[in-house]
Amino acid sequence: MIDFKVLKQKMEKVLKTLDHTYLNDLSYFSGIEPSSENIAKYIFDHLKKELKGSPATLKKVTAWESDNACATYFGR
Repeated sequence: MIDFKVLKQKMEKVLKTLDHTYLNDLSYFSGIEPSSENIAKYIFDHLKKELKGSPATLKKVTAWESDNACATYFGR
C-alpha cells in the first residue's frame, strides 16, 4: 500500500521526463520506437525505481494512445 499523494508525486516525476520531449532523443529509446508498448515499459521501469524501498509493489503500467487504444506492460 502507498499513499496516493506519494504515488502521484513519484508518477509526476517520471512523467515529467516525457512531457514536451522528443522521445527519440531520450537514451532509453535509442534503437527502439517510442511506441505505446515501449512508453509503458519506460514508465514501469522508472516508476519501479522511484518506488524502491516503499511498501508498494508495481505490477503493471498502461499507456493510453486514445480513448480505445492502449498498451499494458506487466513487469517481471
